[in-house]
Amino acid sequence: MLTQIKNVFIAPLLGLSYLLVLPAHADVQTDDKQSVTIIKPSKKMTKAKSAAIDTESFELGIYLGSISIEDFGTNQLSGISFVYHINPKFIASVSYATSDISKATFEDVIGSDFLSKDDRKFDITQIQAGYRLFHGRSFLNARHKYNSQLYLTAGVEDIKFAGESHTGLVIGSTYKVVATDWLTLDLNLRDHLFERDFLSDKKLTNNLEFSIGLNALF
Repeated sequence: MLTQIKNVFIAPLLGLSYLLVLPAHADVQTDDKQSVTIIKPSKKMTKAKSAAIDTESFELGIYLGSISIEDFGTNQLSGISFVYHINPKFIASVSYATSDISKATFEDVIGSDFLSKDDRKFDITQIQAGYRLFHGRSFLNARHKYNSQLYLTAGVEDIKFAGESHTGLVIGSTYKVVATDWLTLDLNLRDHLFERDFLSDKKLTNNLEFSIGLNALF
């Protein structure tokens, strides 16, 4: 009798539980099958490209700086240059520069001018070759970087000074920064060596130059 009573109550309860659970299970399955929309950005990010010397082989530019003439102090210098890129490693250049030389120390001591105004011109015409020692990038800040190279340079030059013409050597280095696809910036450090002969004093002089140049690529 007790078993019959259990069957009468338990069977309907199990059936009711199944009916309640079934819709909930169906809802879960329906939610899992809903489609998900993936939103893709319509704008594609372009990769930044830094300026470089690629198809251009020539540079034409101007430079300004200072030159320390032995016994005659430091004076302003200005010049023009033409550079040919033979290949990625080697360059060749010709340039002309001029400077107005101030009085020498011995002129101040004796209180008179040893050189005339025309003789105070220091004119340099030079031919140089350069070898690229390093290349990499220069950083102005976190957002600006530029291709750059360091060249060792050497050549011969003709120097007109004190009414005489001298053949000399020039050695130095050039730090070149490619600012844009058509513009480069040069930092030049050079030593002009020539033998000077006046006042019965013949000696080899070292004349240091530091200059900054801007060049157009073509």
